[in-house]
Amino acid sequence: MKRSGMKPIHAVFALFLLLVLAGCAASPVGSYQSTAVSNSILNSELALAARSYEGIDRNPVVIIHGFLGARLADPAGPVWGNFSTATFSDANLKALGLPMEIGKPLAALVSPSVPAGILDDAEIRFAGFTFRQPGYGLAVDRLVKAGYVDGSRPLPRGRKHPNLFSFAYDWRRDLPESAAKLHEFLLEKRRYLQELYEAEYGVRDYDVQFDLVAHSMGGLLARYYLMYGDQDLPHDPEKLPELDWRGCLMVDKLLVVGTPNDGYLDTFRELVEGLVLVPGAPRLPSGILATFPSYYQMLPGASGGTVAFELSGGAGLAAYDLFNPNAWLQNKWGLGDPANDRYWKLVIPDAESKTPEERRLIARDHLIKCLVRAWQFRRALSVPSAPPENCLLYLFAGDAVDTAAVIRVGADGRLLETEYSAGDGKVLVSSARFDSKTREIKMPPFSRSPIEWRAVYHIGAAHMGFFASDAFWKNARYNLLMQPTPEQRVRYKLNE
Repeated sequence: MKRSGMKPIHAVFALFLLLVLAGCAASPVGSYQSTAVSNSILNSELALAARSYEGIDRNPVVIIHGFLGARLADPAGPVWGNFSTATFSDANLKALGLPMEIGKPLAALVSPSVPAGILDDAEIRFAGFTFRQPGYGLAVDRLVKAGYVDGSRPLPRGRKHPNLFSFAYDWRRDLPESAAKLHEFLLEKRRYLQELYEAEYGVRDYDVQFDLVAHSMGGLLARYYLMYGDQDLPHDPEKLPELDWRGCLMVDKLLVVGTPNDGYLDTFRELVEGLVLVPGAPRLPSGILATFPSYYQMLPGASGGTVAFELSGGAGLAAYDLFNPNAWLQNKWGLGDPANDRYWKLVIPDAESKTPEERRLIARDHLIKCLVRAWQFRRALSVPSAPPENCLLYLFAGDAVDTAAVIRVGADGRLLETEYSAGDGKVLVSSARFDSKTREIKMPPFSRSPIEWRAVYHIGAAHMGFFASDAFWKNARYNLLMQPTPEQRVRYKLNE
């Protein structure tokens, strides 16, 4: 008697086909075997409640932009923020550069160009057409979508007060100087919100705490502020300010996004060769860029990248100490290159009355001041120290884009080939984590960093792509809106 049914091999194939079809079903709801991946953001009941909440327990957020991230203007009009394919004029370069003088500290070298708001997007003019390139407006928009109220826009209907602000600072200048301005900014917003809270909720002198979202160079500024507050670096470069985490008195959380905590190589390359923002755009000359103290404060350290030269006799490669002025002077890099004299004439006061040799000495003096200050600043940020319990540091680092890791230098000082490693296209992931490469051979392969992060998130995004990444916003939104500090856990008995 014949038995009906499928042969074993057919049964196996049918089962396999069933599983494949089940995995390709329109919805993985209730499925144990679905391998579907989604980039969409669904809001849970708690997330919806967090997004709509408005009250004194919602910390206001401050966005801190990175290098190039604020518009600049002087009395004559815009200096930075509107771009074209036309070559930079001498007038524009003069307005953009910072003055150089012997006998004056960096803080006293003041430019008439000042910040004129965060660079929400960039206007680019090309062949009679105008395009807009997204900037930090993307971050503002996503935070507004998450429930925050932007203080630079009209108050939405039904909302009582803003709780989202953008700190625009002069990205050319010394970062401790900008940290002091951040302190003033937070105090101003704190007083403003205290008045609103008293009028709306009847609470007087409320202890307003801020959450900071700091991108790129802004993360260095924010970390310095948390550690040292509005303290300046001591006059003696061998000394450091008092590390007391005084900035945490007004800050609960800091989200550090794509920050070169140990520098990045493109700062060096751009200080030598100039900066091209996008292909086809004019080159911003190194003779102007090299007047910015902030640029030197992002030069690569051990985990930020290596500038290497060939040892004699084929003995291998050795790394330059980029904080040593001799490396710049001997190789004629940046302010060590006499060919930049035409740009020095634009930024040195009364330049035409000085000889080329006098201008060269002024540039040399400025180079040394910037490098000494940068070395002191980076040492201050390298001190191992845990933040207070109620000050939480979160890192978002890119690790999916080839990023410059080694630049080889020829015998004539010219930059040769580049080697690459994982990063966000600008900042190596090792620099973002501040992960030291100097280990003992037998040391376990754990991350070694002077920074104690509350959490580290690796995002597959380019340097300006974090704010377009749903993976970034899923985690950022939770940590900002729903993650309590230890003090809040106790106050609201959240562990019970």
